[in-house]
Amino acid sequence: MNIRKFILIISSCLLIIGLIGCGNDESTSGKKAKQVVIHFSWWGDTTRNKVYNSIIKKFEKEHPNIIVKGQSGNWSDYWDKLTTQMAGGNAPDIISMHPDYVSDYARRNGLLDLDKYVDSGVLNLDDFTESVRDSGKIDEKLYMVSQGVSLGGQMYNTALFDQLGVDYPNMNWTWDDFVQKATDITEALKSKGQSKGHWGVTDESTDFGLFHNFVREKGKDLYTSDGKLAFDKNDLVEWFTMWDEMREKGIIPDAATSNEYASVSLEQSLFAKEKVAIAGAPGNQLYLYQQQVKNGKVNMVRQPTMEDGENGEYVGGAYLSVSANSKHPREAAKFIDFFVNSEKSLKIFKVEQGIPGSTKMTKFVKPLLDPAQRDGVDYVEKALQYAGQSPYPPVGSAEITTAFNNAATSIAYGKASIKQAADHFMTTAGRILNQ
Repeated sequence: MNIRKFILIISSCLLIIGLIGCGNDESTSGKKAKQVVIHFSWWGDTTRNKVYNSIIKKFEKEHPNIIVKGQSGNWSDYWDKLTTQMAGGNAPDIISMHPDYVSDYARRNGLLDLDKYVDSGVLNLDDFTESVRDSGKIDEKLYMVSQGVSLGGQMYNTALFDQLGVDYPNMNWTWDDFVQKATDITEALKSKGQSKGHWGVTDESTDFGLFHNFVREKGKDLYTSDGKLAFDKNDLVEWFTMWDEMREKGIIPDAATSNEYASVSLEQSLFAKEKVAIAGAPGNQLYLYQQQVKNGKVNMVRQPTMEDGENGEYVGGAYLSVSANSKHPREAAKFIDFFVNSEKSLKIFKVEQGIPGSTKMTKFVKPLLDPAQRDGVDYVEKALQYAGQSPYPPVGSAEITTAFNNAATSIAYGKASIKQAADHFMTTAGRILNQ
């Protein structure tokens, strides 16, 4: 064999070896990538557990060196356990996060700033709209990534509207329109002798999230960026008065009925039982109500708006974060990227907790959905164009939400005047925020 031919053979062999090495996650020495274990926690029922565990299996198949161990609990138990884990420094690597709690955990240095993983390309948010991407930021740092976007709205039962001869609400209705539409429904029910046990709309006076929309439309908010109340007593009085007047006219249920139905399952709700024609709900739950309402189509419109006011919508939903104490933050970021950007993941997740944060994945998921689910996606996409940023709740916000609920309930039962309830709330909220 001549020298030239020998060199060609050796060169070809080296090229083949090089190509094999480049196409493998293993090092050229033949050693496998080090296996790591990361922990992932979430809240939810058995159905959600199946969804999440299936996604974990798909991820592990693509990344055999990463083992993901999942743990779940119901809503209240989940947050109680996470608080204990955070205090003990042993929080899971990947944490299901919610806007109501992210500010507290982030500002206590419990969550990892994910910006460097976005900058390095490990976590790809190119297909996220600016409002959805920024909804995961606290103090200009990215602490959570949207896995499911949801915005609230008002559902209405088209069959009931048709039967009563009332026109459907439109996407940009005002609070005056809202009250008038509910009034029209109630009066039509009375004219047909069907008003007993039926109302125009559910009592949403206790809904602090809807009140959030209400004050944002006035150019205010629930909280300032430094954790103080951003609305005043007059806003509360205006809100409670609107609902109290509807209650007195029989447009919304009495206090006892509202309380009776406050904690029932979705299928037992006033709306599902067709006892009200209008009810508030998250957009991603539209299809669940449609499954229960057999007579007529369930449509959804925006939350009522303020005449000549600002947009009240804000981005909400479910998110994923990484613990600041994670020993494997890069692998955790990889998992989040897979969860929100992989077709294999979204084929399973679909709209479990809202529409995908990625617009690309939303387009992928739509054909996989039933008509009612697609209606929910369409609603959220429309509402998102009005959504903006809102300061996240400070420490103690859960107690303030409870105080708001108590104030609204005390008015409904006649135990306090609107002024008394508003005064008591402002005093209580101030004390909580100053602790």
